[in-house]
Amino acid sequence: MAEQTAVEALIRERIAREGSLSFRDVMDTALYHPTQGYYTRLRGFGPDGDFITSPERHPAFGFLLARQAVELWRALGEPRPFRILELGAGSGALAEPFLAALHRDIPEVIYTIDETSPSLREIQQQRLTDPAITWTDGDEPHHFIIANEVADALPVYRAVARGSHLHELRVTLDAHDSLTWLESADPHPALEAYMAQVHDTPPDGRELNICLELDAFVDRLSARLGQGMAMVLDYTASPPRDSLLTYYRHTMGSDLLIRLGEQDISAHVDLRTLVRLGIARGLKTGATAQRGLLLNLGFQQILAALPGPTDRQALGELVEGNGLGGQIAVVFFLRGLPDYRPVGAVGNVDWPEPVDIPKLAPSQEEQDFLNQWREAFATTAEDS
Repeated sequence: MAEQTAVEALIRERIAREGSLSFRDVMDTALYHPTQGYYTRLRGFGPDGDFITSPERHPAFGFLLARQAVELWRALGEPRPFRILELGAGSGALAEPFLAALHRDIPEVIYTIDETSPSLREIQQQRLTDPAITWTDGDEPHHFIIANEVADALPVYRAVARGSHLHELRVTLDAHDSLTWLESADPHPALEAYMAQVHDTPPDGRELNICLELDAFVDRLSARLGQGMAMVLDYTASPPRDSLLTYYRHTMGSDLLIRLGEQDISAHVDLRTLVRLGIARGLKTGATAQRGLLLNLGFQQILAALPGPTDRQALGELVEGNGLGGQIAVVFFLRGLPDYRPVGAVGNVDWPEPVDIPKLAPSQEEQDFLNQWREAFATTAEDS
């Protein structure tokens, strides 16, 4: 048997006291326990973490999103200050190029980061030295809210369809004292009510995961949005299915009951429910794919300006149809802008020539090639 993690020990203690646990509680403890949770202790994304998000792949992602923010600022009448809120800012890889690009057009910005992870907040505060950034939120509503790959880490329930009913899959201990799954004898009313709202009846035997916390997530987002727009970017699946995945040292897996507290756990977000919840709160709501968003914001122009293979490979991953570009959806929530259509959703803008596009450092292979190229031309110049 593998060595127990601190979170697994906590889960076992709860099972001994309370009996089987909802996976929702197991996932919540594994990710957010105050001292032992994965996100509580996470030291970063990208090479230093377990999963690479879009802003980590290339800083031009933040540069492009800044174009959407500037266009919104102008549609709002150029408010001063322009108030931005980022939920779950990770290592700061989005905020850094995003804010650098904003400063070229917007004279006064307040950029608030809402970060629940103490370890990530420490990393952000070391990396992000721009005086516009704060980790203390005031009472003022925000004009622009960004939540990039945040909702997929909300804890979910697991269930299995039996006839026309949903039975919860809970976590318990088997005869060999190993963590395992236990199917509840009775249907789960809250999960069945959720599926009734999405008008879906899964076939017998299908397993799926359901996030009952999306309602509260959209509620909090709506409460913090003034006149302006919120953008939620995330992996989505509608209707809900079994989309739970783990990430450990850049390796994807599906065993949810191992390395508790030491591996990331995520579940695709129910896109249709996210949209429905926004509409229910009076928000003008729409969606597109990440690929469409970036293309509308001038992706091809940026790609043409960064010819190096390291940049082009990373940029290509952001819009790949079978990857990030197609699997990540972008949901727009608007308030107080009845006639406004976000440029990230509709495009049709003749973007000016970009200035100071952020680049990646060349890969070792590319650097070796550049060195050989310089040496060859230096020799040619000497010969002439």
